[in-house]
Amino acid sequence: MARLNDLLKKHHAVASWLLILVAIAFYRGVLKCGFVSDDIEQILKNPFIKNPHLWRRIFQGRVWSFAGGVAQGSFYRPLHMFTYWLICRVAGFNPAAYHAVQLAVYALTVWVVYRIARKILVSESAAFVGAILWTLHPLHVEAVAWAAAIPEIGCTLFCLLGFWLFLRAEDHAPQDFRWHVVAALVYSPALFFKEAAFSFPILILVYWFCQPSAQTWSKRAINWIPYVAAMAVCVAIRVLVMGSLSGTSRLSDMNLQVARIAVGLLGQHARLFFWPVHLSVFRSFDLAASLHSLWPWATLLIGAAACVWRKHEPRLCFLILWWFVTLLPCLNYRYLSIPFVADRFSYLPSVGLCLAFAYVTCEWLPLHSPGAHLDHVAISVLALVAVLWAGQTVRTIPHWHDNDALSDYSLTVSADTAELHVSHGVNLQFQQSDLKGAAREFQTALRLNAQSIRPTSAVVYDAYIGLGQVALMQGHELEALDYFNKAVRLAPNYGFAYDVLGSYYFPRRDYLRAAEYFQQAIRVSPMDTAARFFLGTCWMKMGKPEQAAEQFHAARDVDPTYFQAYTLEAAALEAAGDPAGAARVRGEMPSQ
Repeated sequence: MARLNDLLKKHHAVASWLLILVAIAFYRGVLKCGFVSDDIEQILKNPFIKNPHLWRRIFQGRVWSFAGGVAQGSFYRPLHMFTYWLICRVAGFNPAAYHAVQLAVYALTVWVVYRIARKILVSESAAFVGAILWTLHPLHVEAVAWAAAIPEIGCTLFCLLGFWLFLRAEDHAPQDFRWHVVAALVYSPALFFKEAAFSFPILILVYWFCQPSAQTWSKRAINWIPYVAAMAVCVAIRVLVMGSLSGTSRLSDMNLQVARIAVGLLGQHARLFFWPVHLSVFRSFDLAASLHSLWPWATLLIGAAACVWRKHEPRLCFLILWWFVTLLPCLNYRYLSIPFVADRFSYLPSVGLCLAFAYVTCEWLPLHSPGAHLDHVAISVLALVAVLWAGQTVRTIPHWHDNDALSDYSLTVSADTAELHVSHGVNLQFQQSDLKGAAREFQTALRLNAQSIRPTSAVVYDAYIGLGQVALMQGHELEALDYFNKAVRLAPNYGFAYDVLGSYYFPRRDYLRAAEYFQQAIRVSPMDTAARFFLGTCWMKMGKPEQAAEQFHAARDVDPTYFQAYTLEAAALEAAGDPAGAARVRGEMPSQ
């Protein structure tokens, strides 16, 4: 072990490159993955991404603001969408480009993890082993293989870079406030990738709590100001854009149920870290089963023990508490989307536990059990764990190849998830023409959603639309209209049901009623180009070419590549007696 330490100390740059190559080698399969799940809406159908002139809108609303008046959650992540916008300008909608960026960021993050490990741990071998463990952990597949997880990898990269610079500030210039300002500035982008970055200032306090130092707490408080200031700026911008910090419940609205669920979620995250099998983006959460297992209580006991051992093992204490602190934003279920327990939530927290494992194996055991050879046994176990994790990582990546692969796999491991049954129902309906099977899936989704801890209106809405479309395809028009109108009453600020109702009346030549529904769709979702296109067509059918031209023009303003909108706008202007305007529009048409 001593020889390995000397070798790594002399050649730590080579070790860094080796770690990067390991990350690329084991995750290169993500380059063959396509767009799945939320990627379709957030990238392929997102007007903010498709239109190079709408980039400012990304910073003026929540993540789902491109969808219009739909409830957009509590997420303000402009760098998430802006990253898509940048990639799209360079590579269009080639999924390999988005996954290549994720893989590159992941490889860079591995390098930063190793740098942090070398600062915290004394042993060079422990730092290297810890970084290897983090690189190979199967829980990271979701974050690297799913384009919609870009906020996770962006947030983690800048949090870790900021923490690495914080450690350098502590080591090299503890009295120099400017080093902490630099670290805070580097950390700042993480706040605009994902809300998990709000745990960073707490992580710094925990580091100071665990590490003995000659600095007084008053001096530490001064050095803490830049990090709090960065967070305060983000909070101010969020309030300015969203009207509130979170857009949902307040932090003060704590109760016993929230605490119970937090403990249950903690246990599930611990189980996934130590036993990363049956990984799935669709995952239900059973509170009773979680609280009756040993996982949450053993996890809390380990956290308490780490605090008690703080003076004897400050580094181990900090690394264990790292996991708790960085996981905090994912423990309040009221701020979470579905699922409540996701693999990607462990991306940043797992740094602490992986380094803790390496510390115990490569530093603590050799020091406290000389001659007992326990360190050799522990290293053998650690090597076996690394091999098993690597194998699980390689096996999991192909599940993200496309929507069909993800759905088929998820059905085998998460059959009790309502969202999955909605997705499977759509596949049965449109890909396999199995209408009875599709209806059964939508009904199952409604039942499972009603039984969940926090039933979501989105599941009910999508199930109503699905059941209505199935009924319509079966010739049961009144039943279909009843389901569509139920969806409208459930979520009047979501445009899809209006689009469906408009599309029902349009082919039946009831253009007046169709126009009313398309107008409603546009009211709640101004970026809905399909609704504007059909509304314009309705106006043309009703002899209102000026109004039709306005809608076609608005559609191509959102999507400059919408060739048909140019064609019909020109036709509408001609019908309105404006041949010059029609000629101008034809001159602006993009090449097909």
